[in-house]
Amino acid sequence: MITGSSPAADWTLVPGLRAGPVTGTTGEAELRTLYGQENVVPAEIELGEGLTEPGTVLFPNDPKRKAEILWVSRDRDRIKTLRITEENTLWKTSRGVTIGTSLKALTRLNQRRLTLVGFAWDYGGTIVDCNGGRLKELGTHASGGLEGRTLILRVSPDQRWRGSREYGSVKGDRQFSSDHPAMRRMNPTVYSMTMGFGPI
Repeated sequence: MITGSSPAADWTLVPGLRAGPVTGTTGEAELRTLYGQENVVPAEIELGEGLTEPGTVLFPNDPKRKAEILWVSRDRDRIKTLRITEENTLWKTSRGVTIGTSLKALTRLNQRRLTLVGFAWDYGGTIVDCNGGRLKELGTHASGGLEGRTLILRVSPDQRWRGSREYGSVKGDRQFSSDHPAMRRMNPTVYSMTMGFGPI
């Protein structure tokens, strides 16, 4: 049983370093020791565009603790990424970012505008540049590529905006600023967090 004083009861994501007591070198066997056999389940993890990859799900029957893990290799002894998608999750970053955090709140934390791609496709709403702001874990464009990213955040507006003029103006695989009038009005919120234990 995981109690409040147990190391396993730490739900803090520190991008690039740890997810609670879990580090990049925590293997599947160690996860079972930490969280219990029944809470560490091999599964096919959806990647988008119809692709899946063998991985592991922590707490598959507990939305507040659920996390999806992808491995560096078949040995399952080094973690590549850990993804959170459930509402009301206990997981949050060391800066307080979690599922449901708004784009306006992220922009305030970053202290600069953010750049994200449009909506209505598999990778819709992905933040792709912190533009030199405080949220360096989101990556910044330098030397022609995205550098330093250890956290992928995807945001989406409330369902009531679907079909609206605002939503239609920021759709597709194009880049938009968080200062775009439609982004500011819809104020999308985080629906997916993927943390890497190194650059991703």
